[in-house]
This record gives sequence, structure tokens and C-alpha cells, in this order.
Amino acid sequence: MVRVSSKAKLKAGVAGKVVLTILIGIIAVVALVLASYKPVYSVLINGEFKGYVSSKNNLQSQIETYLREGEGDNVGYILLNTRPEYEFSLVKKDIVTKDEEILQLVKNECDVYYRVYAINVNDEEKAVVDSLDAAQQIVDKVNSATKKFTKKASVVVSEKYQNELDVVDDLELAANDIIKPLKAENDELVTKYQTYTVQKTVPQSVLDSLREMESDLNFGLPLTSYVVTSRFGWRRMGYHTGIDFAASIGTPIHALEDGVVTCAEWKGNYGYLIKVQHTGGFETYYAHCSRFACNVGDEVKKGDVIGYVGSTGNSTGPHVHVEIRYDGSYFDPATMLGEF
Repeated sequence: MVRVSSKAKLKAGVAGKVVLTILIGIIAVVALVLASYKPVYSVLINGEFKGYVSSKNNLQSQIETYLREGEGDNVGYILLNTRPEYEFSLVKKDIVTKDEEILQLVKNECDVYYRVYAINVNDEEKAVVDSLDAAQQIVDKVNSATKKFTKKASVVVSEKYQNELDVVDDLELAANDIIKPLKAENDELVTKYQTYTVQKTVPQSVLDSLREMESDLNFGLPLTSYVVTSRFGWRRMGYHTGIDFAASIGTPIHALEDGVVTCAEWKGNYGYLIKVQHTGGFETYYAHCSRFACNVGDEVKKGDVIGYVGSTGNSTGPHVHVEIRYDGSYFDPATMLGEF
């Protein structure tokens, strides 16, 4: 059994009192400091002191939320160019912290990119709106207004990001601004085609001569590649007097047989119409053309390119409407065309 001397006990007691005194002193000093000072974080942005915040973690959390979610509509993403630096500090209690002000300063250091939608016409940006729905409304208005134009415009929507939310608010005005130059271009083409076609006619003697010739016709097809979208006969919209061969705008249209061009002009619902007179009283129609490759009076051979597929006149999409008539009366072209 170990015995502790009275002297050792005395020393231990003195040491304990000293430690206790020191702890009480430290606590007193800390209490005195806390009574007059408070812990904060000084914030530096780009190396420049901007003020104090009460909580580093709270400020960082708000910054991360802002970078992730942004503020307001259409924010695509945010780039923080300079991250704040922090230093722990004890300052007098009357020093005011600036949590909200410093948060705003950090936001000012960010580049905000907004998600918007551009309406492009023939690969040229014409308007920018703030939603896909607004963009589609403009596209629908433009397509509706131009569906019977000779020259079709490519109208597409693309998503993009920009630094400012600079968008159009008046969708009707934006659509009209796009339609107006397209209409002017279409009207110019209409005038051009009508001017050079209506000034010429085929002499009656030529037509009489064709009618008197014996007919030995072997009609071909108007296109080399196509989809038949409507045949001869009754349909929902009424009686269809020909066959519709659909193809992309600008596809060459070929003469079904030898003959003479008697019409190459605008004809109401037919749009741009080509008529070719053949022998024995037969005549072929090629409607909804985008443009012509022939003039009235031209003699054409079977397979010659006489025009190009379009969607002019009363048309729901690009195609050539073909009719075969005999003495002015129409009948089912399928009875005389080659296999298709």
C-alpha cells in the first residue's frame, strides 16, 4: 500500500487551487471579451474588404442557392466570377454586420444567362421571346399567313442563352414584322410570273392542228420521286379532279407527254398552274407550282422539266396536282398514267 505524505498532499492542494484560479481568470477574461466583442467574419471580394457577416456558413449557403436557382424567370445558369474570402474576427458589439449587402455584392460579381427562344427565318434570327409557347404562337401565325406563298420560308425555333432578358412582348407585332417582308417578296414573284406569262397566247391555228392530229399518247409521271397523297374522286373537301403527287418544294415537274404549253400563270385555287395541250384533244394540268421552267407557246417533249413543286393556291402542303382532260372534261388520270 502506497502512503502519501502530508507534504505531498499540501503541494497537490496548492496546485489545484492555482489551476482553478487560472481557469476562473480565463473564464472571466472570456466573459469580459464577449461582453464587449462578438465573433464575425470579415469578407473580402477581389482582395478588397467589403464588411462583416455574422455567419460564414449562412452566407455561403445563400450564395450556393442563388447559383443553383437564380432569381426570377428564364434564368438558365449563373457563373460566379470571384468567390469571397473569409477571415475570423472579434469586433466590438456595436459593429454592424452587412449580410444582405455583401450577398448582393457577391451577386453583382455573377454573370447571369437567361434561357430564351429565337425565331429564325431562313437561318436569320428575327425575334426573341421568353417562352417556347410564345415562340410557337409566332411560328404558327407566320406559317398560316405564308402557306400559299410561292416561295416557302423556313421558320424554326431555337433555344439560346443571353446575358440580358431582352425579348419581345407583342407577339402579334413580332409575327407581322416577319410576315411583311415575306409577303412583299411573294408579291414581287407573283407580279414577275404574271407579267411574262399573260402577255403571250398560243395561236388558235396551233391548237386546232393539235386537236386534229391522231392521238397516240403514252403518258408518263410528273415526278421521279413522290408520295401519292390524294386520288381522283370524292373526298371530305369535295370532288377531287386529279391526283396529288407530294414531294419537297423545288422538285422538278416533268411533262407527261409531248405538247405545247398553253398556260403558265396564277390561276386562283390552282396557284401557279401549267397547262400543256397534247394531240387529239387531250390536255394536262400541273397545279400549285412554286415556279415555272417554261413559257406559254413552248413546245415540250415528254419528260421535259416544265416547273417545280410548290404549295401555292389552295394547298395544304408541297405537291403537284395533276389532271388529264379530254375536250375540257376531266377524268381519272390513273386510267392513262404509267404505273405508280
